[in-house]
Amino acid sequence: MLNRIMLKTKQITVSDAIENELEKMPKWKVLMHLQENGVTSVYSLSKEFAWTPSKTHSVIKQLEKSYAIKSRMEIVNGRATKFVSLVE
Repeated sequence: MLNRIMLKTKQITVSDAIENELEKMPKWKVLMHLQENGVTSVYSLSKEFAWTPSKTHSVIKQLEKSYAIKSRMEIVNGRATKFVSLVE
């Protein structure tokens, strides 16, 4: 079966086997999560994927360096919270 995946404004078609392999890649998981859910906190990504905070921040940093995502800090309930989103 072929699946359609939207990347920004491009739509690509991939097979189930390729999609299964891509889902094993941390950066791909984050990008797909952001595409489906929009802006989210780094903390919620960590919980969603059962990753350590260190791993989550490492993946986020790699994606920021490649200009695939952007982040911003906000104060939520008196705590600094980092939010990430896809670059438009």
